[in-house]
Amino acid sequence: MSVSCELCKTRKVKCDRGQPSCGWCVKNTHICEYKQRKKPGLRAGYGRELEARLDRLEDIIQKQQNQISQLSSHSNPPSHSSPPQESSLFRSPPMIHTPHIPRPETALFIQKPSTFPSQPSLQSDFGYTAPIPQSPFETDRFAGSAIHQPIAQQSDNGFPPYDLLYGLADLFFKHINTWCPILHRPSTLNSLFGPSSLEEADRILLHAIVATTLRFSTDPRLTPENRERYHQTSKEKVLLYGLENSSVKSLQAMVILALDLVGCSNGPPGWNLLALITRSVVQLGLATESSSPMVAPQLASIYTLRAMVLPEPKDWIDEESRRRLFWAVYILDRYATIATAFDFALDEKEIDRRLPCRDDLFGRNMSVETRWFATPERTDSSVDKAENLGSFSYYVEIIGILSRIHKFLKKPVDITSLSSVEGWQTEYRDLDREIETWKYNLPSEYGNAARLFSASGTNKLANSGWVMLHTAYHTAVIRLHSSAAYPTHRSPIFTPSFSASQRCLSAVENITTLCGYVNENNMLTKLGPPFAFSLWVAARVLLVHGSTIDHQVNPSIHLLVSTLREMGRYWEVGSRYGNLLSRVLQEYQDSQRAPAGFNGERATPSTVKILADMRRCAFDLDFLISRQPKHAATRAPSITPARTPAPNELEYLDVFDFFNMPRLPVSMDGPMSFANGAVADQLQVPDGGPSNEFNITNFMVDANSDWFMKNQT
Repeated sequence: MSVSCELCKTRKVKCDRGQPSCGWCVKNTHICEYKQRKKPGLRAGYGRELEARLDRLEDIIQKQQNQISQLSSHSNPPSHSSPPQESSLFRSPPMIHTPHIPRPETALFIQKPSTFPSQPSLQSDFGYTAPIPQSPFETDRFAGSAIHQPIAQQSDNGFPPYDLLYGLADLFFKHINTWCPILHRPSTLNSLFGPSSLEEADRILLHAIVATTLRFSTDPRLTPENRERYHQTSKEKVLLYGLENSSVKSLQAMVILALDLVGCSNGPPGWNLLALITRSVVQLGLATESSSPMVAPQLASIYTLRAMVLPEPKDWIDEESRRRLFWAVYILDRYATIATAFDFALDEKEIDRRLPCRDDLFGRNMSVETRWFATPERTDSSVDKAENLGSFSYYVEIIGILSRIHKFLKKPVDITSLSSVEGWQTEYRDLDREIETWKYNLPSEYGNAARLFSASGTNKLANSGWVMLHTAYHTAVIRLHSSAAYPTHRSPIFTPSFSASQRCLSAVENITTLCGYVNENNMLTKLGPPFAFSLWVAARVLLVHGSTIDHQVNPSIHLLVSTLREMGRYWEVGSRYGNLLSRVLQEYQDSQRAPAGFNGERATPSTVKILADMRRCAFDLDFLISRQPKHAATRAPSITPARTPAPNELEYLDVFDFFNMPRLPVSMDGPMSFANGAVADQLQVPDGGPSNEFNITNFMVDANSDWFMKNQT
């Protein structure tokens, strides 16, 4: 038996043991407890049990090491698994051993987030913990995954395996968020891949990322069948959720999916989704600041107030994310409309927003204030801190100017009325001054392209936002000046402008230079469909100008066409633009090699004449060009009656209508003839008769009598 009771041992005193208790315990009314002294040494059988447990642990460790070795040996897929150019774009960096090793059970993390430990995370400087591996986590890093189940059985919720899913999210921030920066990377990754359970809205956002980013993954597990299945499943889930729910995250998912749709088609799928998004962004109150008079009028008013549907932003990142989400919708709406004769779905009268801040400030969670976006209702410039603005900020501004140009060119003009023509020319000059003033006021780091392309600037690569900004600016220049350089209709008082054509050619030259820079620096995968649209516009100008004025097409067009085709590997609209241009260009080149006629001139191919017809909308041009027989240069063009396009042909309506200028009043929308020596008040508009199938294909004009250069102030 023990010499002392347990309490005396604790008190470290000698126990005056009695029967049955010691005196101190009796005195202090405590239970006196004596414990049996154990025999020294391990209990019987404990050594064998411990040895067995160690054997099992060593076996588990050996299996884990074998799996890690297998994963490492397949970290770089064979060169024959993807095209050489694709391998160079998405080559994985050398494996760096980190504690972030995907385990087989993590393929089920979406369904059972509590069944495995939290992933290692990095503590950022701004308070967010994001589970970002210490080494870049590419999709092909785990090309030979140890997950032995068939890929179709690894997830019952439509998601790829965990490592592939994380890789797709990483690719989103590398190839899409670069030119459409709407998500805050650290907080988004923490929300999607952090230790907490995945909410339904986060799950839908992840589905949108999967659907839009699959095009950039080179993972060999993504067979064509698996790509199609993942894409279709994710797209359907995003659309269904977006129709039934209104929130910031559901709208973010819809916008990301819209990027996928407009990158694949120019037609109704993208239009329908954008129509839903543009109304949702207004109804949720994202088109206005919380301090806007539209929400909180500063004066007593009786007009109907807007109800705030969304809760207040929980922090500055949430507030700026909402602002960027709205501007992404604004830009998508503008690009979907400027190529058509339609009106914008998002009216500027409903907009009262500040510009987005600089990307690095957003990434570092630095709360700043930016100036208001200029609209007819908002001219406040009290806050104008240029140091807080970045390429995305100025990108929004130039798209705003492009919007005003579009509205101006939609107005019908009576080209037989001197007062109407002079009014048109005045507004034209005002817009020209506005766009040039905006360019002049850009800070040097955003506005001086020559410094970037010079030898001293080769070490400082332009980012994707900078390239998108400048291509949008040059597209706006072409949009405005092509209406004066290559007018579809003309009269003695409404003639083509030589200087306007030079402005167009200068803008095309700058876009071509940017195109070469993008190719040389492997930036093409970090630019989106708007860049492809700008390349298309530039190439169309070269074709129109070369075939109607210079009678030879600038060789720069080949760079634009090849780049469009390369973009088509990721965004299908690039292939659409490139293939159509190639068809016309090939027939034009064939006609130039043909022998000249009796008058010394060569016949212009019908496809080139169709392309030069600025009256034609996209459907008409696609319909006519695609049905022209090859080498049909000697055939007389036939008159194609107007008809309603079939539903599957609507997607090309926005491709060519960009140049359909000027808009005539309805009463003048037909063939016109002018008597010899006619003056402004004697212009004749015939009542009927067959219309000319093709546009006038001679835009030559006397530079000395250029109306655009007259009375310039």
